[in-house]
Amino acid sequence: MDSGRRFRFGAVIGFGRSGQEWTATARHIEQLGFSTLLCPDVTGLFAPFQALSAAAAATSTLRLGSYVLAAPLRTPSEVAWETASLDVLSGGRFELGLGAGRPAAERDAARLGLPFGTPAERVSRVEQTIEAVRGRYAASDEASGSDAVRGVQ
Repeated sequence: MDSGRRFRFGAVIGFGRSGQEWTATARHIEQLGFSTLLCPDVTGLFAPFQALSAAAAATSTLRLGSYVLAAPLRTPSEVAWETASLDVLSGGRFELGLGAGRPAAERDAARLGLPFGTPAERVSRVEQTIEAVRGRYAASDEASGSDAVRGVQ
């Protein structure tokens, strides 16, 4: 057993009645000693990147992550850009959770006017998104030559 690994606790929350309530909740979670705040990627709740940005501004040690971001709902380049931006704005506290979309994500795609795709297409989108995020952080993607935002981790 690896004794160097710490056991961490996280909270999964995606909504508050106001921005003030949301940031107060993030601060409370941090004060309770949780290490991570995760936001689900579900339409009808706060959009993950925006909610996590607000939580980053309200906290200083809390790690922030997407519970599981549904790759079919965003382009790979968009996820890379948003991830690197939030990573910089949070001081390197962002953790990206990425997946092909839970069964109800098909409804979310329809609400956003996006195709959900077959299972193979969605897995391919996850692979493309991973490549885009890695490229952004390594400054090897096409946009990196002119973009200042690359991520800090």
